[in-house]
Amino acid sequence: MATRSRESKNVPLKELEAGIQQAEASGTVAPEIIQKLSSARDMFHRRDEFTAQACCDHSTTCEKIEEETYTRDWKADFDQGKAPVEFGARYLCGKEVGQFLKSMVSIQRAKRILEIGLFTGYSALCMAEALPDDGELVSLEICEHLKNLAEDLMKESHHTKKIKIILGPAIESVKKMVESKEKFDMIFLDGDKADYIPLVKMIFEMDLLSAGGTLLIDNAYHMGGAFDPSLNRPIPHQLRDCIKALPNVHAILLSMSDGIWMVRRMEDVERDTI
Repeated sequence: MATRSRESKNVPLKELEAGIQQAEASGTVAPEIIQKLSSARDMFHRRDEFTAQACCDHSTTCEKIEEETYTRDWKADFDQGKAPVEFGARYLCGKEVGQFLKSMVSIQRAKRILEIGLFTGYSALCMAEALPDDGELVSLEICEHLKNLAEDLMKESHHTKKIKIILGPAIESVKKMVESKEKFDMIFLDGDKADYIPLVKMIFEMDLLSAGGTLLIDNAYHMGGAFDPSLNRPIPHQLRDCIKALPNVHAILLSMSDGIWMVRRMEDVERDTI
């Protein structure tokens, strides 16, 4: 299941598979070239399988959330007016990212986490599982249907008591948090991509992140938009420029899944630089 999640976001692999199919259908491409391309495709698959097998398994509740996310009839939800768009399994972060987030909570020794974009609650629960008993994860979600669905899917876990869901537009909710001088040890940004740049600016310019805190931004590649000009998706490039323009910030881009930015204050990364 986790490998299927990864593959759904692997745009270069899908392009390669499409190219192989076209080459086979044309009848004009030499078999040895098709074999080479097929070998490269198979190595992609085997690498993904190895990565999935190398990661720790997720909890029983997270597994159930993943299964429901893959098997749910998202088109029916949209057609019935329950959801503003036709959601799907591509919105799920996947096991590898979920376990990475869980590890980051542990490494960060976080007690307060802000998640922007709840979806079916998978990533929220992964992170909450690593929080101490008195820790709190605040998740912002604009879709009431997703909020209700996530609450139902997560209810079997005793870690759910650490999760607080706030319904409404993310920017409005974050503004209220800034006004009340709230702080978070870790922030996971995984909501509406159009909100990414204003939210990143607010997080650093208005000091929402605690000292020593970490901002993680999912979908940095924007499903291929960062490297496929034909998709005409400017947001990943604009976000890259926005992050690079922030003063005294250290950022790296992890290539797992659809790409994850890790952004921290420079003072928390480089000690005595010249």
